[in-house]
Amino acid sequence: MPPPKADQPKLNWVEHVRTLTLMQEWQIRGKIGVRTAEDGGSAYLDWSQSFDSFYILLSGPLGQGSTVVSGNPYGARLENSDGTFISDSPEQLVMEHTGWDIPIHQLLYWVKGIPAPRGKSEPTYNEYGTLKTLRQDQWTLEFDRYGEAMGTLLPQKIRITKDNLKVTLIIKEWLPLANNDETTPAS
Repeated sequence: MPPPKADQPKLNWVEHVRTLTLMQEWQIRGKIGVRTAEDGGSAYLDWSQSFDSFYILLSGPLGQGSTVVSGNPYGARLENSDGTFISDSPEQLVMEHTGWDIPIHQLLYWVKGIPAPRGKSEPTYNEYGTLKTLRQDQWTLEFDRYGEAMGTLLPQKIRITKDNLKVTLIIKEWLPLANNDETTPAS
């Protein structure tokens, strides 16, 4: 993703939020790092979003140790080497199987560089008119880098913290969803 142009005009925040809210089918590829007071780890990330359904593949180097978290408004599923697990909440599944308290429903918005619609938010903005920082529901987010993709500016690096949990997202690619019929990643 190319960085913003040096002469990038400042975005109209209301229009930018509208554009990103209407962007409901997309795929990102990159890395995620998670650190707690006790341990940490990282994985390759491949996330496909189609309206209110998601498919997140987390994998180690060369596809080792992969985990899939998928879901829609009716429930969530986690698949890994230990089996397949079902719940009403993807957050509950991730917490039970990794110990990480990650707000997946809010990440849907945060990853695009906008506040989640529920919960009080305290944003600050950068010179481009995009989020520089965001505090929402006891989470602190720092948007360290943006790039041009899918006709707008989208985050490339986000640091997310709450208490002793630190999550770093490095987004290498923003793509339109390749297959509109399913929420599985493109082959």
